[in-house]
Amino acid sequence: MRHHRILTALASLGLATAGLASVGESAEAADSRCNRTNDSLRKLLECVTLDGVMDHQRAFQRIADDNGGTRASGTPGYDASADYVEERLERAGYVVTRQEFEFHAFAVEGPSTLNQTAPTPTTPRTSC
Repeated sequence: MRHHRILTALASLGLATAGLASVGESAEAADSRCNRTNDSLRKLLECVTLDGVMDHQRAFQRIADDNGGTRASGTPGYDASADYVEERLERAGYVVTRQEFEFHAFAVEGPSTLNQTAPTPTTPRTSC
């Protein structure tokens, strides 16, 4: 059992609604313009663009590439992803809180083996 930090669902939603770069603008310019209450579809669409979403996807892919190809919970890639989201939200003016929780995880430790242990220990033959 491991303890892990997560961002709340609101934080994930906040990434989609704040601080995303608009087409033709720097991320900093979009961040300053979009650091507001995006309480209408028009305002939201001014700040959430395909280019901005693709920038985030590329950042998450870089994080995975730098961490053995994964961002799964319990891995350094997960922690780096959470740090990325937290930093972006804080830059957009959010107050971010992480909550720890316990969960059971499954990890493959190696190839499976089958051995008879009773009544007489035997290793089965493999057929190919």
